[in-house]
Amino acid sequence: MVTSTVNPKRGRMIRERAAGRPSIRPFAFALLAALLAAVGPAAAERPIAERLPAAVAGAQKLVEKVRGVPFPGTVASAILHEKDLARVLAKKLVEDLPAPFPRYAASLAAAGFFDPEPGLEQKLTTLYTRQVAGFYDPAEKKFFIVPERTAETAVAGTAALGLSAETLLEDTLLAHELTHALQDRRLDLVPRLKALHDSSDGLLALEAFLEGEATVVMMDALLTRLPDESKELFGEDTLATMMSGLAKGAAVEGAEGVPPFFVKEMLFPYVGGTAWIQARKKTGGWPAVDAAYARPPRTTSEILHPERASSARVLLNAGDRPTSASIPPGMRLLYEDTFGEWMLGFLLERAGATDAAALAAEWQDDRVVFFEPKESLGAGTLPVGFVWRLRATSPAAAKRIATALEPLYARPDGRFAATVTATADRVEIVRGRTAAHARAPERALSSPRSASAPPEGR
Repeated sequence: MVTSTVNPKRGRMIRERAAGRPSIRPFAFALLAALLAAVGPAAAERPIAERLPAAVAGAQKLVEKVRGVPFPGTVASAILHEKDLARVLAKKLVEDLPAPFPRYAASLAAAGFFDPEPGLEQKLTTLYTRQVAGFYDPAEKKFFIVPERTAETAVAGTAALGLSAETLLEDTLLAHELTHALQDRRLDLVPRLKALHDSSDGLLALEAFLEGEATVVMMDALLTRLPDESKELFGEDTLATMMSGLAKGAAVEGAEGVPPFFVKEMLFPYVGGTAWIQARKKTGGWPAVDAAYARPPRTTSEILHPERASSARVLLNAGDRPTSASIPPGMRLLYEDTFGEWMLGFLLERAGATDAAALAAEWQDDRVVFFEPKESLGAGTLPVGFVWRLRATSPAAAKRIATALEPLYARPDGRFAATVTATADRVEIVRGRTAAHARAPERALSSPRSASAPPEGR
């Protein structure tokens, strides 16, 4: 079971591209359910639907206490019944994608994140429907809870701790989601998300920051609600241990037939973000996390390597960044994106690289443009081309990355193959253009001598 949280981008399907769409994220709730395995049903309180406004008001005070930040105003809330959940999620799955779902899925498949999967849209809807227990929507400034899902999870509890497991689960879920509401008050998430509409990397990094903080607040809130004799069940390493288990790929309800990419991408904000928040909190408490609000993480590289947060990275030169000019004749632009270190690492792992994480850590910058034929080539034909360029820390690193990626894009029949080349400290992967116009109308990648670009803080 899960909680959902604030918005990610085209969520790799449920990540929103436009503002305000809630991300439907699960594992905070799954984690909470696991942590409460020692909690069982005692005297049940009134159904959450009958006490939601009061419960939300109480949770706001709890978040204020745990987080040490005043909570301005009240948060609107509403009940979303399970019978309506699949319909709502199916709509959110496609409404803000940069292209119609089949074209968007085809673009990610073309880039190598998964093989084409029949019925993918329905499988993803099922996955998220099985995960969601509640979510905060920054566009509506409202929290939604699915009462049937919280009750179903609480029933799985055992030994009583002197309070209702269902109520405890609901109250702690509220603390998680209302942390997102507080984050929205502090960051004004809708325009911030709009500004990241063309960067999967930036959105995933922001999401990790938001989810990590909400998960740590959730744990702290849980501890304040437990009797003293029960707190010893949740030692200071409990959360890290649980997150480690999730990172190794714990079973995910409803994931049957869903490509691993979507499941792992769903886990990263909780696993990586929680570790990032904990590291910062360990060195300076919540004030150290507060300081990050002036500049939240901009790349997944920052989340993966918190020690690099203040170091510089060298961006692609303006002339090396693929644009609409990279599209061959007869094609039209689908959308542009930045993948970032986490997505590069996934592709390297899928390509069979034994040192995928270390190779991905050499990432500095990247940009990709996807394109398709202007004219339809017939039913069932979904050709998508792309030009993806990335900059590494050195020419040697670029060569290693290119060599490691080659098996992913090699096809015996050549039909869906892509070419992978390394020039100086940059890598280019191209699918859908002939060698004759692979560089036209653009110039070739910059020579090493002209490859200087302003550094950017990580």
